[in-house]
Amino acid sequence: MEDKFSSKTISEILQIYKNRGLPKREALILIALVLGKSREYVLSHQELECPNDAIELLEKRLTGYPLQYIVGNVEFYGRQFIVQEGVLIPRWETEGLVELAIEYIKNYNIKKVAEIGLGSGVISVTLAIETGAFVFGTDISPKALEVSYENAKRHGVEHLVSFRLGNYLEPFEDILDNIEMVISNPPYVKQGFCVQRELLYEPPESLFAGEDGLIFYREFFNRYNIKGKIVIMEIGEDQGESLHKITGGEIVKDIAGKDRYLVINDKYRSQ
Repeated sequence: MEDKFSSKTISEILQIYKNRGLPKREALILIALVLGKSREYVLSHQELECPNDAIELLEKRLTGYPLQYIVGNVEFYGRQFIVQEGVLIPRWETEGLVELAIEYIKNYNIKKVAEIGLGSGVISVTLAIETGAFVFGTDISPKALEVSYENAKRHGVEHLVSFRLGNYLEPFEDILDNIEMVISNPPYVKQGFCVQRELLYEPPESLFAGEDGLIFYREFFNRYNIKGKIVIMEIGEDQGESLHKITGGEIVKDIAGKDRYLVINDKYRSQ
């Protein structure tokens, strides 16, 4: 397919891929990536021949392969983070999770936080940057740990994090009493739910959680005594009522007005 479009100008390629359903902004990002230039440069030099390598990336994006994996970066909470195939791509909803956590960390002067399911590490790294709290993080994926540490180093907070391979909080069970907050954006998509094609390229273990999407939550609250702790988790928009019944926790809506976060504040009992 890319041979068909070789020797065409950037202007011609932008029009071709717009007609094929690729947003111009994304096409500009990919062409700029190959050229090693800014999008502004590409826009002002549309008479140049479009490199074949760029056309290959445009074709790859048309398959649904995530743009973030192609460029290797994602913006989260106003910062750029490394993201690679094999780790979940952060969404805007998770910024709300982080905002809630920051509020509680500051209000209760929390010093030690644990995150379950690091992914790319954006939650842990952002909390460390914004609050100075020490964050213990776990994930079952070696790739997630690798990317999370790279992001911690990129943002200069590697001294404020400790990431270990393992399920739930198992790698840190010897210090659970010292952990004041647990945060997680766990898998909560119902098995068999029809998702957008971009999600098919992301790790399924980070997305799907059984017939009702509640496996993670049931297991966590069966395993751990959260007395004296604050627990903040992202949830599916149709899971608020069920999780309130299971945990008694507060359900907080996102900026779109949808049930999105579970908050259990047991910290006050120890004040």
